[in-house]
Amino acid sequence: MDALLAVAPRAGSYVSESDYFQRDWQDAFWGANYPRLARIKRQYDPDGLFFVRHGVGSEAWSEDGFTRLGT
Repeated sequence: MDALLAVAPRAGSYVSESDYFQRDWQDAFWGANYPRLARIKRQYDPDGLFFVRHGVGSEAWSEDGFTRLGT
């Protein structure tokens, strides 16, 4: 990190630039890993408390992220 800070001392944090409207996001972002990641997500976060748009398990939430969908 020191080498990076020497070049860019005021560097900020990374911002994701993924397509907000990506239709096949599970495959596009996670590929063949998605089913395994979804199982792990259900194991460690069975209530789906932690989610982000297009994150593993986010299909259980409305498009705006305010409403949990009935599953």
